[in-house]
Amino acid sequence: MKKNFDKRVLWVGTIAILFVCVFLINYVTPYLADDYRYIPHVAFGGTAKITSLKDVINSAVWFYRNMGGRVEGFLFATCFSYLPSYVFDFINTIAYFLVTGLVYFICKGTNKHSLFLYLGIHILLWFCVPDYGQVMFWMCGSANYLWTSIPVLGMVYIYRRYACFSGDTMKSPLWGVLTVILGVAAGWGMENISAGMLVILTLYLLYFRFALKIKIRIPIICGYAGSLMGFAFLVLAPGNQARMDISENLSLLFKFFVIDYYWVCFVGVLCILWLVLFRQYTHNMQEAGMKEMRLESGIYASGSLLSAYCMLAAPTSPERTWFIVCVYAVCAVGTLFSHEYISERIRSSQNVRKSLVIVVTGAFLIMLVSMADTMIYSYEITVQTQEREAYILEQRAQGNRDIAVPIITHKYPLRSHHDALTGLSDIQEDSSYWINTALADYYGVDTITGQ
Repeated sequence: MKKNFDKRVLWVGTIAILFVCVFLINYVTPYLADDYRYIPHVAFGGTAKITSLKDVINSAVWFYRNMGGRVEGFLFATCFSYLPSYVFDFINTIAYFLVTGLVYFICKGTNKHSLFLYLGIHILLWFCVPDYGQVMFWMCGSANYLWTSIPVLGMVYIYRRYACFSGDTMKSPLWGVLTVILGVAAGWGMENISAGMLVILTLYLLYFRFALKIKIRIPIICGYAGSLMGFAFLVLAPGNQARMDISENLSLLFKFFVIDYYWVCFVGVLCILWLVLFRQYTHNMQEAGMKEMRLESGIYASGSLLSAYCMLAAPTSPERTWFIVCVYAVCAVGTLFSHEYISERIRSSQNVRKSLVIVVTGAFLIMLVSMADTMIYSYEITVQTQEREAYILEQRAQGNRDIAVPIITHKYPLRSHHDALTGLSDIQEDSSYWINTALADYYGVDTITGQ
């Protein structure tokens, strides 16, 4: 009884510490870059304020026709712009735990709960996801990446659960209504996030049919059809071409080498972990379920690979797009790690367990220090932003319509590069730069120049 109580306390304490850290970083992160296009609540494609649901829909239609198919991220960002910042900070923290929770349950399947696995997911994502703050803490970034990944991982979890129970779930066709809606939302998210998901779902259908030899029920088919439909809405948006026309189109060969470089830098550790665990399964194929686990892990590895290299079709490959590559790679590693065979080896070997405790505890402590570093630097960004705002408002009150303000600088000496500004642009010396003009429109002045 005491042992179970201690485990619960450890779980609750760990989640509470992580929640507080993630929330505090969100709380001290100010509006940045694209956020200033949304918080004035002006309809895209016009100058009128958004005052009704009809205005939101019209703005979304204009966005779809002129800027691209990422309507979900646009709608999330529009909704978030109406919330008090502390409310957004709280729900954004909830979204982070939804994503990591879904990854955990995808990895765990029907196996026993593992704090090692749960902590490992947070640690690996923290250290492997590039431009982490853009995905997790920046309002527009989280709207387009973190939030759109929730329905995607929801669909993946449904397929994973279906495999775990050998098709003995979701027997009612009424589940098809839910899965088709969820599928459309998942497919209509973000190009490489949704494309990687479609690879995973397709391979799962083949896995159901030829490896498990189970019946594929209507809700599973509906979810897949909905995902294809949503992805078609995403990639066939008229605004995609307009977006490509204004983007710098790098050569195919250069993009290939960049993606290879990113793969080594960001996913290299995950690949090593996956190969080590995969080798254990190869040498112990006589254990029950080993072949199936290896196949399922391979499905996620394939999704990770595709979500990376499908960016060859895009004009550029921003580092933040590698968020989902790392997520799928963590699923591939975690699926192997969660199997009872590995758990039994950890329990039966005191040396292995001690080593794992030391490694995970050490990595978690380093992660907490890095989080504290991110909080301090994010707060420094907020202080500079507030000082700049106060100066702009003062100058505007004095009748000055052309204002020169400092560009935000990195003064804090110890940076973990997990803050939201890492990889983003601030205002520039050129007053016509798009962030300068967005900031000028937000404060109601003619020009803002960085100095």
